[in-house]
Amino acid sequence: MPKRAVFMSYENDEACVEVRKYIEESGIILQVRDISKQPLTEWELTNLIGQLRIEHFLNVSAPSFGKHKLDQSLPPRNDLIKLMAEDHTLIRKPIVKAARLITIGCDKSKIAEMLQINSNGEAVVHDPPQPRNHRHKKAHAGRS
Repeated sequence: MPKRAVFMSYENDEACVEVRKYIEESGIILQVRDISKQPLTEWELTNLIGQLRIEHFLNVSAPSFGKHKLDQSLPPRNDLIKLMAEDHTLIRKPIVKAARLITIGCDKSKIAEMLQINSNGEAVVHDPPQPRNHRHKKAHAGRS
């Protein structure tokens, strides 16, 4: 069974397009979400970020980062999540999520490690565990 992951990015971002192509060429099936067309809600961001450091999710190179004066100080977590939901350019991309693992940004080596893509660019697929044979041989004690 092929691996699956969620890929959240901006459709017109060249770096994201390159990373998406890399993942898809490895055989991983992606559920793609363009966050410029379908922004993440506060609830989704809260669940996505969880207990991770919110700074990992911030796009410090976005023009709106300075406009909101986030370069000077960050507001409380809930306020920052609300701001990110209102202004999707504040979200660092791409976000790649598989099961309970997540990678943010275009670092192919981190993405490859998370998705278990080998050096040949192919996803490593582990065979499902085979059921064990539950018949036990009884040990016979010999008499002397």
